Amino acid sequence: MQALGSVASVVAAIREDAAAEVERIEELTAADVAALSVIPSESEESPADREQRIAAAHRAVSEKLAQQEWEGRRAVIEQREAWIARVVAAAQGKCDVEALKREALERVPNATIAIAPNGGCIAMSGDIAFDNSLAARAQRLEPEWRNALAALYE
Repeated sequence: MQALGSVASVVAAIREDAAAEVERIEELTAADVAALSVIPSESEESPADREQRIAAAHRAVSEKLAQQEWEGRRAVIEQREAWIARVVAAAQGKCDVEALKREALERVPNATIAIAPNGGCIAMSGDIAFDNSLAARAQRLEPEWRNALAALYE
């Protein structure tokens, strides 16, 4: 076992260590105070400037949120329109020409039926014609299927 010396020498050593630690803390504190003095304090800023900065920050945040909301809504609309286009294309690929002919003859009895170039048919009788082509049907029925889709989203 090693002897540390007298009680007085131990106390003196502890005091020296404590004094060194106090000096180190005071130096750090002085450096921190010097660094803080470089930053302008809010007391140097006028209340009007502060209010303007706050208002500008609020506007910037509001505009950013509105832009994000608009982009989200636009993305949803684009996705929905792409889905509608896929559904219409799939439906056109599965058209029943005989059913379209019957429908055209219901509208224009005793008509001559011609097959439309892009699918479907056109019924003609004298000056009367009923276009039951796929493109005409899609245009004619669009308000109905859009209303049905809107009901799904509500």
